[in-house]
Amino acid sequence: MRLDKFIRPKSGDPYGKGRKYTEGMYCPACQALYHQGRWKWPRKGDVFRHPCMCSACRRIRDRFPAGEVHISGKYFNAHKNEIMNLVQNVITEEEGRSPLKRVIDFTNEKGRLCISFTDDHLARRIGDALHKAYRGDLDVKYSDGERFVRLYWHRDL
Repeated sequence: MRLDKFIRPKSGDPYGKGRKYTEGMYCPACQALYHQGRWKWPRKGDVFRHPCMCSACRRIRDRFPAGEVHISGKYFNAHKNEIMNLVQNVITEEEGRSPLKRVIDFTNEKGRLCISFTDDHLARRIGDALHKAYRGDLDVKYSDGERFVRLYWHRDL
């Protein structure tokens, strides 16, 4: 082994426990159920055993996002309803698949929209959907050391 080689520590999710939960745990805040190694929305007949807050609810409680999307530009201001419908459709689809992919907050300041998410993949999916549908400039910035992504989508007319 070379001694001069820099060994980078694994970047991780501060809200990920790094272990498997006990089968049948549920989140008292959102009612998600931990079953077969993943959090899912409960179905009729699912058994709830022990309460344990899921990472998405903890992120929402602490207002600690895993991803952000910043939307700006003259095109956004002119087509706000259309763009918001696209964003909401992607959010609804992803929330239906996984309880860990949710919105923390919408912030609108000076014609610029910022949406924060509990999952970095959801933020990336929305950025890609905006770029595919409306073109414009998409800038993706990943943080070092933590699991976090910030996307900037901008388009002038």
